[in-house]
Amino acid sequence: MKILIVEDDAGAAEILQKALTAQQYLVELASDGQAGWDLTEVFAYDLILLDVKLPKLDGINFCKQLRAQGDRTPIILLTAQDSSTNKVVGLDAGADDYVVKPYDVDELLARMRALLRRGGAPLSPVLEWNSVCLDPNSCEVTYNEQLLRFTAKEYSLLELFLRNTHRVFSQSALLDRLWSLEEYPTENTVRAHIKSLRRKLKQAGAGADFIETVYGLGYRLKTKESDIKNPEEIEVQGSGKENRSPPEPITVSQTLLPSELSAIWARSKEKYGKRVMALEQAVASWRKGKLDAGLQQAAQQEAHTLKGSLGSFGFLKAERLSCEIEQILQTGTQFNQAQIEHLSKLVEALQQELEKPSVSSAITDPHPMTLKQGSRLLIVGDDPELTPALSSEAVAWGIQVETACNLCQARTAIAHSRPDVILLDLGFPDSKDKGLQLLAELAKARSPIPVMVLTEAEGLSDRREVARLGAQGFLQKPIPPAQVMQQIVQVLQQSGSPSAKLLIVDDDPQLLDVLRGLLEPWGFKLTLLDNTKQFWEILEQTDPDLLILDVEIPNFNGIDLCQVVRNDPHWSNLPILFLSAHTEAEVVNQVFTVGADDFVNKPIVAAELVVRILNRLQRTQTLRQLAQPQV
Repeated sequence: MKILIVEDDAGAAEILQKALTAQQYLVELASDGQAGWDLTEVFAYDLILLDVKLPKLDGINFCKQLRAQGDRTPIILLTAQDSSTNKVVGLDAGADDYVVKPYDVDELLARMRALLRRGGAPLSPVLEWNSVCLDPNSCEVTYNEQLLRFTAKEYSLLELFLRNTHRVFSQSALLDRLWSLEEYPTENTVRAHIKSLRRKLKQAGAGADFIETVYGLGYRLKTKESDIKNPEEIEVQGSGKENRSPPEPITVSQTLLPSELSAIWARSKEKYGKRVMALEQAVASWRKGKLDAGLQQAAQQEAHTLKGSLGSFGFLKAERLSCEIEQILQTGTQFNQAQIEHLSKLVEALQQELEKPSVSSAITDPHPMTLKQGSRLLIVGDDPELTPALSSEAVAWGIQVETACNLCQARTAIAHSRPDVILLDLGFPDSKDKGLQLLAELAKARSPIPVMVLTEAEGLSDRREVARLGAQGFLQKPIPPAQVMQQIVQVLQQSGSPSAKLLIVDDDPQLLDVLRGLLEPWGFKLTLLDNTKQFWEILEQTDPDLLILDVEIPNFNGIDLCQVVRNDPHWSNLPILFLSAHTEAEVVNQVFTVGADDFVNKPIVAAELVVRILNRLQRTQTLRQLAQPQV
């Protein structure tokens, strides 16, 4: 579990951090109230230990502001002032408990455990799952009564999964919950620890799939079909419940509008045809027995480029054919007649696939507006007919949905996972006035969430009150769900989008064109470069917030460029993300060895790429804020 300690006494904070770390808690420190507040704006914590007397923002006001936003994270106030008046003030501010200094560490730990048990569903002292038992008090794990040995991070991962048996955790969610900022982790770090945890569980007899991968979402405990009441309902950490089947990997062809992707393919088709012609020329030379090394190398490069690009246009079979062709060309220059004929058939099949319409041309988009992937909507209301209809309509638009039947559930949902927009129905039993109270709370938040109000009231005074409290729109019942969603989409499109500058280096101009179509709708400012000879000049001119590199680029490959950037003091902290069709372990290891922050496989999975970019930018921004001297 992740604990935030906000304490200006460095010695006391260090002692407390060591005690909590020994109990397998993940601890982050803040030396003043404002620094602690900044951390809560970015990361979710299971509990906050908060000193009352703090510089910049004292503990009482810190607590009041957090509660005003609807954040119900358990808070224990720490203070040297032992009086009933001070305790009352602290508890009235929203604190859950109050501990007087000097405190007994064992007593504080017991109070923390009690709060953490109350904070969620009742938890068994010993966590059990398919013969695996974890005792939080002794920090011991057994399988069939056999004691298992784990590192601290492996233990924390297992405990998190055992406390959330049907929840899927994305890699970024695991990073935020189990790693501190000082550790500078990457998603590759998560994968390495999951692999090690699986290996140890398998050696003990628990099975290699004890922790399963939910493709495109993350990790969870392996479940039996009988354990899930509704197989279509998957709970994803940080995004609530989505009432739909687990999605297939979202490729660019599913993200861009068909007309947009078709236009890119129309511009690129001739160039890809020339790449296939290079393969045909290589095969023809082989038949004559005089294929030179230069022609073979060029053909191999073309096959590699096709492998990394065609899947993004929806040509999945063509992508697989290109991969097989590349593998053959890598084996050598001398082939027998049967091998040459096989290669010829592969190239011919590749050509035929590219003559077919791309996947995108068969897609009909019922919604003319485009949305950012992962947009999240919270519907607050209990209308037994309208709420489910709105949820279904939102899913059809590609929006993640969570519902709350009352204001208490709404506040909990907002504190747990901030939505992008809220649809607030004022007609539920908690009364209109309480709904307006929630609207007022959201308007006063440091980072207000757009709210659309849905109500049967039609008077001018009601409209004025809703507008005065900062709502983005007023929708009157009865209203078709599709019309509601059109208004929601407009709000999402108008909400702030990232304005980060990205420099993308890839020798495939067509893939760069695809990336432009994918990333520009998100508000990113792109500089696309297919000639590495101009790299340094363009880097200094554009001053990017994030650099995206391909591994294989003529003249200077991506690994060379990454090393050059990391060796320059001015650019050494620039986030670097690699795109590559290579999945070999040695390539991935080499990429991270030279200083990459992340690695994404081709063909591009749009949702994954965007999420990784946003997570990396957010993490970098937070690190910079924390590194700034406190005034």
